[in-house]
Amino acid sequence: MDATGLAGFAGTILVIIAYVPQVHHLIKERCTGGISVRAYYFWFTAALLLLVHAIGIHDPVFIMLQCYQLAACGLILFFCTKYKGSVCETHRHAPAL
Repeated sequence: MDATGLAGFAGTILVIIAYVPQVHHLIKERCTGGISVRAYYFWFTAALLLLVHAIGIHDPVFIMLQCYQLAACGLILFFCTKYKGSVCETHRHAPAL
């Protein structure tokens, strides 16, 4: 694998790491505070379309990234629906931005 392939896999790992705190807090605290469900629907749809493209061009890094994006966005949407309106103490008392 060349340097750009390694950079792609490193970027994919960073995306995976970036989703972990959001998913963990949502599931552990059952808190939907600060989550834009509409944005996650767009990201889910974008990931699905990009996955179709990635499969079409046979790009393993891009395929892996979009599969993870779909799974993470799907989990977030599922738990946001399940815990709709539920907010943890931290978000309940946080000042609005």
